[in-house]
Amino acid sequence: MTVPSTPAHTPHPPDNTPLSKTCWIIVLTLAAFICLTQAAVMLSMLLGRLAMPAAAPLALALSLLIGIAAARAAGRRRWRQALPALLALAILLAATAFSAFYFDLSWDGQNYHQSAIYALAQDWNVLFHPLRTFEHSQGTQPWVDHYAKGPWYFAAAIFDATGYVEWGKSINLLALAASALALFAAALDAGLTRARAAIIALVLAFNPVVISELTTFLVDAVMAAFLLTTAAAIFSYLRRPRPLLAWIILCASAISINAKFTGLVFLCMIFTAAALWCLLFQRRRLFPFLAVSATALLLGAGVLGYNPYVTNTFLRHNPFYPAIGTKDDAQHDIEKFETPSNLIPHNRFYRLLFVTFGRPGNAPYPHRPTNAQLMPPFAAAPSDLRFYDYHETRVAGFGPWFSGLLILSTLLFLYALCRPGVSRIAMTLVALTLLASIFSSAVFWWPRYGPQFWLLPALPALFLLAGALQRWEAAAAWTLLAGLLANALIVAAVHLAWETRSTLTLRRELAQLAQSPQPVLVFFDEFAVSGQGRMDAWHIPFLRTLKPIPASRQLMSVVEGYPHPIQYRLIPNPESTHAPRPATAPTRP
Repeated sequence: MTVPSTPAHTPHPPDNTPLSKTCWIIVLTLAAFICLTQAAVMLSMLLGRLAMPAAAPLALALSLLIGIAAARAAGRRRWRQALPALLALAILLAATAFSAFYFDLSWDGQNYHQSAIYALAQDWNVLFHPLRTFEHSQGTQPWVDHYAKGPWYFAAAIFDATGYVEWGKSINLLALAASALALFAAALDAGLTRARAAIIALVLAFNPVVISELTTFLVDAVMAAFLLTTAAAIFSYLRRPRPLLAWIILCASAISINAKFTGLVFLCMIFTAAALWCLLFQRRRLFPFLAVSATALLLGAGVLGYNPYVTNTFLRHNPFYPAIGTKDDAQHDIEKFETPSNLIPHNRFYRLLFVTFGRPGNAPYPHRPTNAQLMPPFAAAPSDLRFYDYHETRVAGFGPWFSGLLILSTLLFLYALCRPGVSRIAMTLVALTLLASIFSSAVFWWPRYGPQFWLLPALPALFLLAGALQRWEAAAAWTLLAGLLANALIVAAVHLAWETRSTLTLRRELAQLAQSPQPVLVFFDEFAVSGQGRMDAWHIPFLRTLKPIPASRQLMSVVEGYPHPIQYRLIPNPESTHAPRPATAPTRP
C-alpha cells in the first residue's frame, strides 16, 4: 500500500523568519542610535564637553555598524548584510525631514522641554552640575533639573551637530517605527501571516497619544512606543531566546526609562508579569530573563539614567523627585490646574471611566472653568473632533469611538475567557498588568500619562486570532481591530491637519517678520527660550519685553484656547533696528 503524495499544487506557507530577523535588526539599529547618542553626549560631558557636535554622527556610524554586524550574525551575505542598516538610515532620514517641516507647537514642549534642550546644547553639564538656575523658569525649574533627560540628550546632540533644534523631534518617528516593526516581527514569530501581522502592528503602534506628539518635544510618545517595543521583544524572547532580542530589550528599556519616570515604573510591571509567566509555565527561561531584566534596569537607571535617578537619590533622597514625594509635586499641579472641575472630587476609577466615556474635549481648557461631559458611545459629532487639535486631549483622548469599541471588546473578552483554545491565563495576565499600571496613580486617567490603556481593547481580538477561529469569531476580531485603526486614523487626520495648517501659518509669519525693515517687540511670556531661539533661527531682529504688549498681535505658538501665546508688535521707529539684543537670547553654541 502506497502513501499518497502531497499534491504539487498545495501551497506551502512562506517562511517569515528572514523578514522577522530583518525587522528586528532594524529595530536594534534605531534603538542603538538613540542609546549611543545619549552615551556619546554623556561621555563628552565627562571629558569637559569635548567634541559635543560629533556625538550624534558618531552614534549613527556605530549603530549602522551594529546593524551590519547583526545581519552578518544572522547569516546574511554580501550586500544583504547592509540592507537592514540602510533601511534604518532611510527611516532616520524620513523622520528628520518630517521633523524639519513641523514646528513644535505644544505648550510643555516650548516651555520646559526646549529650555532644557538649549541648555544641554550650550553649556549645561548635568553630570557635574545637575542643579542649575534658569532665567524666567522659576515655575519649571524643578522639572528641568530633576526629570528624565533621554530625549533631551538626543535633541541636544542633533542640535549641536546640525544647528537645527526642530530636527531633534525625529526621535518620535523613530520610536513609532521601532514599535511598529517590533510588533510586526513578534507577530511573525508567533506564526501569523504577514497581512495579519501588519494590521496588528498598525493597530497597536498607532496609539493616538503617540500620533498626537509626533511633531513635538513631549516625551510620552517615546516612552509608550519603546515600552511597546520592549514588550514585543520579550514576547519573542520567551518563545525563543536570542542575543539579538536581548540587546533590543536592553536598548528599548533604557530609552523608556530615560524618557519619563513612569517609564521605569511601567517597565518594572512588564518585567514582573513576564517573570511570573516564566515562573508558572517556562521556568527554564526564568533566570536568563531575570538576568536580562536586571541588566536593563541597571543600564537604564544606573548608567544612562545617572541623571536623574542617581543624582536625585543623592541630592533629594528620592529618585522620582519632584514627580512624587514632595508637598507640591507634579500630581498636585495636575489636580489643581489640569483636571476637569467636575472630576476633582472623585477617585481614579471614576475619572478614568468618565473621560473614557466622555464627549471629546480638553477641559478645563480652553475656557476655564469647564467640566467634562459624558457622551453615548459612537455619538461624537463632527464638531467634537476639533478637540484633537490639542496634543494632549484629556477627555476621549484615545479617539471618538474608543468608548464604544471598549464595550465591544469587553464582551469579546468575556467570551474568550470561556472559549477553549484561547490562552486565557496569558490574556488575563496582560489585561491585569495594563489595568494595574493605569490605576497605580490618580493622574493616569489623562491619556498622555497612561497611554498603555490604548492596548486593552485589542487584547481579545489578538488572542482569538492566534488560534483556530469560526467565521463569526474572525469577523468580530477583525471588526474590532478595524474600528480601533479607523478611530486612530481619525485622530491622526484631524491633528496632523491642524499641525500642517499651523506650521504653514507660523512659517509665513516668521518669513514676514524676517523681511520687515522694522524690528519686533516681543513678549514671550512662558516661552522665553524657545521663542527667542526661533527668532534667532529666522534672523529676526527683536526687542524683548517682560510685560504684555497693548494692541499686539499673536504669533502662532499654541493651540487656540491655551494660555500665554507669544505677543508681538512692529516697532515704528526705524532707528531702533540696531538696538541691542538681550543677552539671554539663545544662540547656537
